[in-house]
Amino acid sequence: MFHKGVVENRDDPEQLGRCKIRWLGVHTENKTLLKTEDLPWSYPIQPIHSAAMSGVGETPIGPVEGTWVVGVFVDQKEASIPMFFGTLSGIPQTVADPETGFNDPNAKYPLEDLLNEPDTNRLGRGVENDTVVQTKKENLDEMSYPIGGGQQEDKQEPETPFAAEYPFNHVKFTESGHVQEFDDTEGAERIHTYHRSGSFDEIHPDGSKVTKIVKDTYTAVLGEENIHIALDSNNHVVGNLNILVEGNTNIKVVGDVDARVDGRLDLRVQDDINMTSQSGNINIKTPSGNINLN
Repeated sequence: MFHKGVVENRDDPEQLGRCKIRWLGVHTENKTLLKTEDLPWSYPIQPIHSAAMSGVGETPIGPVEGTWVVGVFVDQKEASIPMFFGTLSGIPQTVADPETGFNDPNAKYPLEDLLNEPDTNRLGRGVENDTVVQTKKENLDEMSYPIGGGQQEDKQEPETPFAAEYPFNHVKFTESGHVQEFDDTEGAERIHTYHRSGSFDEIHPDGSKVTKIVKDTYTAVLGEENIHIALDSNNHVVGNLNILVEGNTNIKVVGDVDARVDGRLDLRVQDDINMTSQSGNINIKTPSGNINLN
């Protein structure tokens, strides 16, 4: 026989994913008669793809205080060994009453600003308002890069093509605000990983990828790295660019090179400098200074 209940405590001292759950038809809502701390620990039944052995598999955590769950009692009539295997969503209409059972004792869930709407995450329902989609659209990055001849162009971060429709966007949303989306909406298929700080990776329907890091990035390649860029590569460094090559550097440019330095250019070489123009001239001029050869 299945039972429904509400999680009132998930802080399992043995860290096994157990929860103290108040079960309908078994426990009273009167917390004077039955306090949260006196509820038995309910064991989570994990999915078959999780080994639940020696750290192999998925951590058995997920429900929060206030979550409705479904489960069974192994000992049935005695109802002292409960297990739970699923959660139940709904449309909450009131905030929690911490003085009454079958509520979040911390009075956090359900969240007040999400009352009277489905527990299904807004992104999964195709809603942009007050989500990471809105945050990203309001904080688009901009950059500039030279295109030769003293000219430059500006470029803006591509906007998220979010156009999710229920029930095709598979969303994982954590309490602190981390997000994962696997959106199967036809014509708007995306894969999106978002950190609550604002850093994210998003693959767009056409295969384009946008990566944004709001702080530092450190990349270590302990073997060989090969990069093939079929079209243009544009870079905008607001600070300094420092490069150390401990071997040789080989550069081949099929077209022209236009290098413009607004400050001073220092070129220091320990050995020879060889400059060859196969069919043209080598021109050096200074409109107002001197050319010194020592």
